[in-house]
Amino acid sequence: MSVIKNINTGFLQKTFDFDHSLEQDLKKLLTAIDSMIADDDQVLLDHVATSFCLQSDKWSKPYLLNLINDLFKGNKIHFIIDKKKFLPENIKTLIFEPDQSKSEFLQMGKVISIVQTHFSESAKWEYIEIIKPEVVEESVLLRLQHLGKKLFKDVGQVTQNSLYQNLRRHLRIWKSDLEKFRRIAGTGEYPGINEIQNGLDLLNKLLNVPDPCKFIKIFLNNEERLCDAFSHFVILKHFYKNQIHIWDTLIKSIDIFKPNRMLLGKNPDAAKELEILYNILKKPKPYSMIKEIRSLISIVKIANDPIVEEQIASAKALAVEKIEKKIDKIVKILEGKKANSDIRNKMLFPLQTSKKKINMASSIQTIGDYLNDAMEQFDNAMNTLR
Repeated sequence: MSVIKNINTGFLQKTFDFDHSLEQDLKKLLTAIDSMIADDDQVLLDHVATSFCLQSDKWSKPYLLNLINDLFKGNKIHFIIDKKKFLPENIKTLIFEPDQSKSEFLQMGKVISIVQTHFSESAKWEYIEIIKPEVVEESVLLRLQHLGKKLFKDVGQVTQNSLYQNLRRHLRIWKSDLEKFRRIAGTGEYPGINEIQNGLDLLNKLLNVPDPCKFIKIFLNNEERLCDAFSHFVILKHFYKNQIHIWDTLIKSIDIFKPNRMLLGKNPDAAKELEILYNILKKPKPYSMIKEIRSLISIVKIANDPIVEEQIASAKALAVEKIEKKIDKIVKILEGKKANSDIRNKMLFPLQTSKKKINMASSIQTIGDYLNDAMEQFDNAMNTLR
């Protein structure tokens, strides 16, 4: 039985006329592969070729394939093809096993054929996944899995690539949530901005390390910070996803009560509850008191509603009185001009409509808006009658 003495990934080493710093290019390629795996959880040969070969000033495909081959032979990267993992040492073991049967030899030939076929046809590069070798000790991976489960419940199998990819996926989801919370917190009086920023700083520190071994080391070295940040995140997530509407009600209610704070101070119960609401709003960590917000607002509202109703009634009376004076002024001018009914209706109808709207209004702001409209309508009428 003949023995195959050489194996490659289906492309031959070539000599190029232009000068390349091979070591620099290998390092550049490996760094790019690390980053691609970090960003997308996996990287395909087709993706690498797109990044390095499409632009005119980039590498040629033969040169890229030779670099890929060097990284593979140097055990810097492995491949997954048709759901099978291809490692250089496994292929060597398969090839140089001294006591191979004929069937084993034929099977080995099929393996080599799969590799060579996929690499020789660029259309099949999208089916070649590049992965990093597993070099972290199992004891470290077990510790990593334990910490991962503590934080995220499920982090997959105890393999370097699986844990690395799953942990980064969880961190990206965590980061995405914190960024959403930060956008809300940055708009006003919302709690947790410091915890949100601290969490994002830590996550960015971890996600900016694409090398699996370095990532795992830094992840484990930051165990205490991760646990602390995640405990804050659980509270923040519950608040920003389940309690934000209650907090928004608090902000709106404070805005409603604020103009009457001095008047509410004359009511001992309302004054006490209103101060508690202000304190909750100012607390950096108000989460334990959120369940009290609705009942506190209800107590203050009972005292505030009669004050607001009286203010609205007074505002309506003053606004209606002003409009009626303007109507009287226009009527006198119309009578002096002996205007017909059509002109009278045209001049007076807008003011009479504003008067009706004011009587139906339910807030001082709305009354003010309608009154401003009425004054503008009066000015228009006066300009027309001059």
